[in-house]
Amino acid sequence: MPKCELCELREYTQRYCQFVHPFKFSILDCDSCDTPMAVLGEHRVAPSDEERAFMIEALSLVARKKYGEDRFIIDGVMRQIPDHCHIHARPIVRFGA
Repeated sequence: MPKCELCELREYTQRYCQFVHPFKFSILDCDSCDTPMAVLGEHRVAPSDEERAFMIEALSLVARKKYGEDRFIIDGVMRQIPDHCHIHARPIVRFGA
C-alpha cells in the first residue's frame, strides 16, 4: 500500500496548529495549493459531524487571519488525496476590485 502524504505530514510547510484534544488534527498550508487546510489525524475519509464542525471552526480562525473576514471559502472536496479527510480554506479572488 502506498504511503499517504497526509499521514506523514512532512515538516516543510507552514504549520499553524496541532490538536490532540478533543481529537487529533492539524492545520497547515497545503503543499500543492499553498492554502491553509485542516487534516484529520487518522487515515479515514469521513469525520463525524462534530469533528468536521470543529475542524472548520479552527480552520476559519486561521483563514480569517490570513485572508480577512469573509474573504475565503471552506472547500471540503478532496481532489488529490480522496481517502484521507482534509478541508481547505481558499481565498475568494475578486477580479476588477
